[in-house]
Amino acid sequence: MPDQPLPVAVIGVGGFGGLTLQALRGVASVKIVGVSDRNPTVAEQAGRAAGVPAYSDNRSLLAETRPRAVYLAVPPMAGAELISTCAERGIAVWKEPPLARNLDEAVSLVRRMDRAGLKLAVGTQRRFATGYRKAWELRGRVGPVFLARSHYLFNWGTDLRWRSDKASAGGGALLELGYHPIDLLVWMLGLPEEVYGLSARAGRPPIDGSEGATERVYDTDDTAAALLRFAGGVMASVVTSRSSGPVSEELSLHGKSGSLTANSEMCTLRDPDGSARDGVRSEEGPVAALQRQADAFATAVAADSPTYECSGLENLLNLAVIEAIYLSDSTCQPEHPQRLLASRGFSLADCLRYQPGKPAAPATPTPPTP
Repeated sequence: MPDQPLPVAVIGVGGFGGLTLQALRGVASVKIVGVSDRNPTVAEQAGRAAGVPAYSDNRSLLAETRPRAVYLAVPPMAGAELISTCAERGIAVWKEPPLARNLDEAVSLVRRMDRAGLKLAVGTQRRFATGYRKAWELRGRVGPVFLARSHYLFNWGTDLRWRSDKASAGGGALLELGYHPIDLLVWMLGLPEEVYGLSARAGRPPIDGSEGATERVYDTDDTAAALLRFAGGVMASVVTSRSSGPVSEELSLHGKSGSLTANSEMCTLRDPDGSARDGVRSEEGPVAALQRQADAFATAVAADSPTYECSGLENLLNLAVIEAIYLSDSTCQPEHPQRLLASRGFSLADCLRYQPGKPAAPATPTPPTP
């Protein structure tokens, strides 16, 4: 571990970016040197809370504070330009999911950062949450898996802003919310051989027919479902919606020797008859998992580690699965993620180049600074 904390900046400190900033303030391996947000008031409030300079211009932030890594919590349409700017300036990037609006954009960003010799990671922090981490450790005890189930449901309400516009968001519930259960399935089971998917805009608000009203763009999905087939005939389901509350997410693996059910806070291993055999329950909350991932990324950047978790390259697998699901919704037939990757010059081994070995158990997080 390097002696000095890594100088980092946070771009986008409203919404989830505020949680990211809160988490980073409790991570000893980083030193926050500045924040920015397109809303000057939000930036100033966040800067005062963290005791660092605040900006509404990202280029000024990067030029004046000279961070070695940037944590991005910005909408998808802003991510590509910011990652490219960081590549030009020799700055590593951690980005809130999704990595990009589509697979082609993701491939371009990954190649750009790779050419610059810089690390690019995606905030799939559920891999660092206590419940899902325990599921990773226990997954071998269910025996050969034959079925997996996952879902993530949430209600954004009607004020979707850029989320309803495909040009800005890239996709809807599947790309934004479904990204997390798909990442967990790929982490646990590998890349599916084929997928079949459906999506819908059932939650679209009624069109305002009054005189002078303008119809808001709404061409992204708010609900999606997919079936995934993995090697050996293993099947999995993914269901996601941004139009149904309360918040609910869960992953289950079913094997010949038992089953396990997990979410961020808990994991339960059961025998074939349903009796609990092992597990864990935590009340940590989302900041702890985010802290662990932020610390792991900063440590890898500072040490110039050849491997690190949740790399942009590995996240091409998630984008390939999501793109295949959207494509299947259009073609009404199964589609193949590996073919989509191959058509862009990537093999499965290429995408796993930076993946480390089996991850260690999570350490106790440092509480965030009041």
